[in-house]
Amino acid sequence: MVEEQLLAQTQDLTNANFPVEVVRDLTRFNALAPEWDRLVERWGTDRVFLSHNWFRTWWESFGADNELYVVTVRKGGELAAVAPMMRTRASIYGVRVNAIQAIYNPHTPRYDFIVADNQNKRLYDAIWKEVLETGRADAVVLAQIPETSRTITRMQELGRQAEWLTGQWLSHASPFIPLANGYDAFFGALKNGPKYNLTKRHARLRRKGPVDIEIVSSPVEINAALDDGFRIEAAAWKGQEGTAIISDPTVADFYIRLARREANLGRLRLAFLRFRGKRIAFNYLLRSGKKLYGMKIGYDPGYHMYSPGNMLLNLILQRACSEGIEEYDFLGIDDEWKFEWTSEKVEHRWLFLFRNRLSMRLLHYLKFSIIPAIKPGLKLIYP
Repeated sequence: MVEEQLLAQTQDLTNANFPVEVVRDLTRFNALAPEWDRLVERWGTDRVFLSHNWFRTWWESFGADNELYVVTVRKGGELAAVAPMMRTRASIYGVRVNAIQAIYNPHTPRYDFIVADNQNKRLYDAIWKEVLETGRADAVVLAQIPETSRTITRMQELGRQAEWLTGQWLSHASPFIPLANGYDAFFGALKNGPKYNLTKRHARLRRKGPVDIEIVSSPVEINAALDDGFRIEAAAWKGQEGTAIISDPTVADFYIRLARREANLGRLRLAFLRFRGKRIAFNYLLRSGKKLYGMKIGYDPGYHMYSPGNMLLNLILQRACSEGIEEYDFLGIDDEWKFEWTSEKVEHRWLFLFRNRLSMRLLHYLKFSIIPAIKPGLKLIYP
């Protein structure tokens, strides 16, 4: 009843001033690319992961078992908001649920809605109204959204107004390195231990032969470079545990497609540490404006005693500062070793909305009451 009342109250206003379209067709989705990216360029924060290129590539590699459900909102004829979502049969603690979900999987380091003027509540209202009206979902799951975004708080408010059950999960943070003050300021602020190890191990390796950094960004050179990079990334524990890029053909397809397209856009950097001309460490980087993102890393375990991964990162940061980069984002989780480089981090949250019916009430109770009691370390934020 509450849902119907809310829909009736906003129907005329939304239709008149904020026309909404749900994009379910790949052809229509691809046609949105130019204005989508203009919106991202103006209002997006982490533009690489909100770009049309990112979602297109993700969908081509991972989207086969889902249905596009991309909500677009216009204002004055121009694209003003995009909610990149999909309809899926989600599994929540083994319970299969009809869900509207962020276009997300473990290879998505960051996600958000793209909303012109992030404070504009009416754009969020239009998105939520469309989900209520056409989503046919028992749950809405929004994943890996930066804590500073308004998307989580506004969508939770709207869910509560419609008497849906809500809850948040505090995900892993992603450390990042501020570089705006230059490399010397950054390196000077490092703790003595990491600083000493970087200097000592670099010197030890240099005594044995030439050490340098190689950056591959040309579209005509990336295929061979990716072969080497993926081989290096799989050489240590990732290959042994089956989590390396080349361990899964679908994952490899995604990173290859992404590299080719980002290279054409001038945003790809494949960085290698070379010893005597041999590539011994690898970092798959994307650049957006004055930010550099570390997508994937790896090193040859035969050179472990020299910390080649750290050595490569240090050389990347030197080069980045000389090119005006102001931030290096590790992405991924808050591994302890990353905090040897920085104390700064980006927090992420997930939002869960459950329709107020018996089965969903039980699932909500399981997720936000029973499971936290069994596993008190879970970072759940109670509704």
